[in-house]
Amino acid sequence: MKKIYSIPVFLTMMFLVACSEDFLDLKPIAMETEETFYKDFDALDMTATAAYGILCTRDIFDYYIFMGYASAADDVEVGGENTNDWPQFQAVDRLQHSPMLSTIFDSWGYCYKGIRMTNEFLSRVDKIRATDTKVNQALVDQRIAEMKFLRAFYHFYLAVVYGGVPIADKIVDPSMFSTPRNSLKEVYDFMIKDLKEAIPYLKEKSQLAPNYGRVSKGAARALLAKILLYESSYAKNYPGDERFAGMQERWTEALQYAEEVINSGEYQLVGINGERFASWRNPNGGVGGYRWIFTLDGDNSPESIWEIQNVMDGKGWTYTRGSYIVTYFTVRYYYRPSDPTHSDRVVGGWSFNLPTSYMVNAFGNQDSRETGLHSVPVDPKLDPRFATSIGRPGDTILVNDQTEGEKWFPMSFSNLPTQTISRKYECSPQEYWNGRTNDNEGPMNVRWIRYADVVLMAAEAAYMAGDKPKALTYINQIRKRARMSGNTGYPEDLTDISFEDIVHERRLELAMEGWRFFDLVRWRLAKKYISGITLAALGEGYVVDFEEGKHEFFPIPYNEIQLSKGALVQYKGWQ
Repeated sequence: MKKIYSIPVFLTMMFLVACSEDFLDLKPIAMETEETFYKDFDALDMTATAAYGILCTRDIFDYYIFMGYASAADDVEVGGENTNDWPQFQAVDRLQHSPMLSTIFDSWGYCYKGIRMTNEFLSRVDKIRATDTKVNQALVDQRIAEMKFLRAFYHFYLAVVYGGVPIADKIVDPSMFSTPRNSLKEVYDFMIKDLKEAIPYLKEKSQLAPNYGRVSKGAARALLAKILLYESSYAKNYPGDERFAGMQERWTEALQYAEEVINSGEYQLVGINGERFASWRNPNGGVGGYRWIFTLDGDNSPESIWEIQNVMDGKGWTYTRGSYIVTYFTVRYYYRPSDPTHSDRVVGGWSFNLPTSYMVNAFGNQDSRETGLHSVPVDPKLDPRFATSIGRPGDTILVNDQTEGEKWFPMSFSNLPTQTISRKYECSPQEYWNGRTNDNEGPMNVRWIRYADVVLMAAEAAYMAGDKPKALTYINQIRKRARMSGNTGYPEDLTDISFEDIVHERRLELAMEGWRFFDLVRWRLAKKYISGITLAALGEGYVVDFEEGKHEFFPIPYNEIQLSKGALVQYKGWQ
């Protein structure tokens, strides 16, 4: 709070009269302005670092999209201690959210903070290039490309969550609060232009080692392929919808950029040949590739294309570069077999992001809503990806117990209405639980784009472009890696492929990774898969209703509508 001091006016006047010009030195002492700060490239590069730093802001990129917005889909319930735990996302889970939710505000605001940093850099770089005689011109080009990628990335996050948003192509200032939203087509064209300009100047991942946190050529191509895939899906599935006016089907172009990643030789489906990897989960025999890529040792693996870099640095709640993922998604309780009735011993997790029965059934090809599959019904646990994605009663977790020491104990599901838990983001006691100082210091990176995602994008784009044999080849690569990560012989290769097979494979491969809701929206399958589901936390009495024309996107935050003085207008479903 500002302190206001009351000084009699006559004393003030006496002071001013008594002060001669010689006495008053009007030159600021040790005051740094933007102009004095940005005197060379090293100073400007700090702003580039800040643009990356927004990615580590607590909650936004490690939690909201992975659990918050994802809970609107059919495969995830919010979870937590009870139905009042994190009520804002409980509302999203029920599709009862509103523009007043602070989570919706935070996502909007922090993305534009990230964009502001990129624009600060881009607006000043030409002057620095011209005046800093020691500058490395190739490095400048690389940083410009990185900032254009990040600007596109932040805009993409905004676009999949809110739809058409104001494009920020220069430094945001208060005068821009009254800027209306651009059309979705304009936002997509802007992102595509940024990425195409960036790609030639970015380095391959192998050239960045060990600085894997920087944007690579593969990351830009992968994001571009995803953006083109989204535009193509919107164009195909929402004809006549004014929100998607002007969008075009660009399947061949999406396939081109996905295959540039595939053919670069920079990435691989880890474990596709049955390799085993050292892990705390199985010190003696190692683990399969799919399990390993979701461990701390799997950070920046050969499958990693774009990850947000997290470390357990102990810097405190708002300053840490750690992640909330481990705490939010790990089971809350365990019990000792010698005392199974006492099940409230705390692991430390908060047990959010619970897989639903629909997700469990999908792994067994037994979700009755999925039609046209070429996979036969099986026990869900036959798919090695199941145990990595979903935990159920009888499963164990490694805990450092005060009495019995560090060992594997049965997880307690006493507080979990779905009788499931997400398992992709667990850490060992040594990696995290024994030494953390606060809850958002999780050291595991946030995996935003995996190589498997790109292979699945290529399969979808190829199928929609009319090349079913190529689509089948890519889908079977995904299924082979899954199969070789276990010892069940499943999932087997498909001999034919449908679009439903592609939808199904994305669902399994990317389970609990936050993309399901946005995929359902772009495919216009959200009504089919979300309306009519029941939430275990609320019993059979509550049935979710997805309203087309409204729930495809989240509402613009109420306070942004107010600040814009009416320039920002909600889509019709939210008016």
